[in-house]
Amino acid sequence: MRTKVFRPFLDDVERLSYGQGAKKKRGTGSRFVCHRLNRDERKLYDLAKQAGYLTVRGTGYRKERKGSPVCNTFRQRCDALEEICVIVEKRADTDTLIIDFSTLRVRDDTQFVSLILENVLKAKYPDLYSATKNCDDDSCSIIQKPIIWDAVKTKPIWCVNERLITLNCARDVAKSLAIDVLKESMKFDANVVESIIETMPDHNDDVNSKSED
Repeated sequence: MRTKVFRPFLDDVERLSYGQGAKKKRGTGSRFVCHRLNRDERKLYDLAKQAGYLTVRGTGYRKERKGSPVCNTFRQRCDALEEICVIVEKRADTDTLIIDFSTLRVRDDTQFVSLILENVLKAKYPDLYSATKNCDDDSCSIIQKPIIWDAVKTKPIWCVNERLITLNCARDVAKSLAIDVLKESMKFDANVVESIIETMPDHNDDVNSKSED
């Protein structure tokens, strides 16, 4: 039997984006995490729902909210849909593509990361793939934070470590790469996700689970 994990209801994600409380699942919203979208963020969010990935200027940070409501909301939406979270940060010189695997909520995301690296980056973007092999500069970063399985199972997404691949690239490349990543992620068979969860032992000493600093 597949291990149940905490996931928000999509209706609650939408309600939170309007500043309303969640109805279906307690703990989905938090006064310490900004969700409510302003008019400009709403436009970006609606475009993201159509495209499958979010595009923001810079990090999407809004000073008066001390965070990025649109990024928080989109990540939570991806969590509800059991999809990876893809965000393009538009910058002056180059854009940054962010791929977050944490919204899959699995014990081990190695297989999914490999599919993106091999079938997308290596196959179609060899220069970017080469950069992932030498991430000691600011051009990219590969997943660094551990999977805390207890948090993955029981906590809302903002309490779950992001599992990120970040890549700096030209704007036209960032857009096409985001689309290719999403296409590849559609091959993430639910049965594969389930088999990974089921075959891993359910105990507190999981090799991927480490106490937070």
